[in-house]
Amino acid sequence: MTQVRLFALSLAALVSAATLIPAALAPAAAAAEPALEASNIEFARDVPVVPMAEWEIDEHGRAEQTGARIPIAAGAADTAKAPANASRYDSQTFSFSPGVLRVLKFTAANGGVLHQITSETEIYVLKGSATVGVRGTPTVLHAGDVVNLPSGVLRSIPGKLEDTTILAYTVGSTAKDPKAVFISGREVKNLPLPAGPKGGMNGAHTSVRRYAFDGNSIRVAELTGRGSTAPYTGNTDVIIYIASGHLQITVGDEVKDVSAGDVLREQAGLPSFWKVSGKATFVATNSPFHEVAARQP
Repeated sequence: MTQVRLFALSLAALVSAATLIPAALAPAAAAAEPALEASNIEFARDVPVVPMAEWEIDEHGRAEQTGARIPIAAGAADTAKAPANASRYDSQTFSFSPGVLRVLKFTAANGGVLHQITSETEIYVLKGSATVGVRGTPTVLHAGDVVNLPSGVLRSIPGKLEDTTILAYTVGSTAKDPKAVFISGREVKNLPLPAGPKGGMNGAHTSVRRYAFDGNSIRVAELTGRGSTAPYTGNTDVIIYIASGHLQITVGDEVKDVSAGDVLREQAGLPSFWKVSGKATFVATNSPFHEVAARQP
């Protein structure tokens, strides 16, 4: 009963079900319009860091249930009650109307990686390593790797505990029946963007590693130099995590300085561009809650 109570409290402490699983992923809400955001930028300093704990219980031998279970606890009070062998980590949840990004930070000192996959549709390994199910097969992940539609349990590689940071997106797909897939970062080339929308200008340079899969993609962009990118108006929302450096983003009429750890939404139908003042990187994926007709500049 205690474990069930902890699980229920954990979900409530994280986010509501409506926030954790965006309306974009619910068939009944497919035609709905997204709510207006107060801002398209969420600063890391303003988003609570929630202490989490997950641990494994072997249920073999019980009449009503067999196999392993992964209880979860959230918040200081509940994680303090977790067993000594629990994996303890920090979680930040960045929520926008079309999708959610959770940043999960595991450390070797606190048990390494253990996380039951629930609503996550895409994961990117920012740092460290882990294993996760891909079409039911345990797959080894390293920094720079991507999985679309992960399954099962995200774990440390057996015998290898290391500090690991996971970007876990919950976003939609334009494909009717997208397939689970693993993409190795070693197989993805870093290609410079040509002149034109999103390309660097006035002394700025941009390059992108694109992980393409059914109905979506993850892009890792590198911006260098001093200048700006050419304005671009997209027809799909994009959720972006600033991985390193400092940038200035303009989305419509909103202009903000952002740095590593901040998350933003490039909103469909609004022109956006970056002001670059050094080296910076970000990780982006589409969040196709809705699409609008592309506007001509």
